[in-house]
Amino acid sequence: MIILTYGEIIEAGSSVFTCVAMLDDGKLVIHFKGVIQVDNPDKELASFIEELTMKLDKETVYSCDLDFTELHYCNSNGFYTLMDIIDVIYTCTNCSITIKRLTRDDWHYEILPILLNLDDMNIAERTSILEVS
Repeated sequence: MIILTYGEIIEAGSSVFTCVAMLDDGKLVIHFKGVIQVDNPDKELASFIEELTMKLDKETVYSCDLDFTELHYCNSNGFYTLMDIIDVIYTCTNCSITIKRLTRDDWHYEILPILLNLDDMNIAERTSILEVS
């Protein structure tokens, strides 16, 4: 598995959020970890999103896992940044996408479907959800 790109948000000298994009024989894995509660997360993750877009344009991706199981919280400012990352995945690939989310987490149940825009038929057709306890 190779790491395509890596983004993080640092607060008070410590990493509070990371997003890693990995590729293994055509399977893309995007792993979200930590907490987003800063005022301007897109400023800190803009280069990650730009690099992810450039690299995915050059790769063939057959499937994708978006792993949210270690994303514990995201404030409303972070929603737009997550939506930008998700949009890159759906725009730059034509593959099926599996969303990994926690079984009993209100944030994962209430917010993720909105961020993913599962009401859009084109997105819903390509997306499955895997519950992780």
